[in-house]
Amino acid sequence: MNNKRFDRPFCLTVEEAAEQARVGPEQIRKWAKDFDFPSMKVGERGGKRLIHSRLFDEWLAKRCQARIGE
Repeated sequence: MNNKRFDRPFCLTVEEAAEQARVGPEQIRKWAKDFDFPSMKVGERGGKRLIHSRLFDEWLAKRCQARIGE
């Protein structure tokens, strides 16, 4: 059985995603307003935003490929 399933977290916080993408947390929050951004809010009163780590990588790759934001 392959135990590599847990080599990385399933979800990232805004701060972890910002560090991974080498951008500020405010940029992550701005991106999170896009419908296709792979995140969700958990908890009450706005809660905490969690970002799906694998889908975040794919989302960034698509944006880079399409050169979105230039």
